[in-house]
Amino acid sequence: MKGNEKQVLKIVAELREADSVAIARKVGVSSEYVTEICKGLVNDGYLVESSNGKYRLTPGGLKTISPVKTIGPIPVLKGGG
Repeated sequence: MKGNEKQVLKIVAELREADSVAIARKVGVSSEYVTEICKGLVNDGYLVESSNGKYRLTPGGLKTISPVKTIGPIPVLKGGG
């Protein structure tokens, strides 16, 4: 996933639902470019587009931008040398 795609997902998560104009303002690019990014993210299953043209995260999109959570101790690998 490219940086711009991840940035768009984070903005949609922040706004909960957003159209391409609102996302473009936050990213600092054209709304046309954001629309192309969002179409790709919809095709990949990270966003859904509502009938009013706004985008929302899917569970897969939310998982993509969520920090990794670990359970239990994390083993430390020791290098040789």
